[in-house]
Amino acid sequence: MLVDATYEPVNELSGFDRDRVIIRDYPLLRDDLTTLLRDDRSVPLVLIKANVCKALEPKLTADRFKVLNAGRAIYFPGFGRQNEFQRQFGEVLKSAGI
Repeated sequence: MLVDATYEPVNELSGFDRDRVIIRDYPLLRDDLTTLLRDDRSVPLVLIKANVCKALEPKLTADRFKVLNAGRAIYFPGFGRQNEFQRQFGEVLKSAGI
C-alpha cells in the first residue's frame, strides 16, 4: 500500500517548504497509519524519497512504527532514477530479511 506523507501538493514548493509541510502534517500521517494498520505497529514500513526518509524515519521510529530503512534513503523512482530505486528498495528489503 502506498501512503503519501501529506495530502497537500508539495511538488511546486522549495525543498525547505516541502519538508516543513511534511513535518507539519506528520500527526495526520501517524493517525492514518494507525488506522490503516489497525494499530499494529509491527507491520513493516518502507519510506520512499530522500527528504521523506530523513524527515519521517525518526518520528515514525519514536512512535514505535517498524521502519525498515534503517537510515537508508530510497530515491523517488522518477526522472531517470528507476534503477537506483530498485537497487535501494531491494537492499532495504534484503537487510530486513524480506
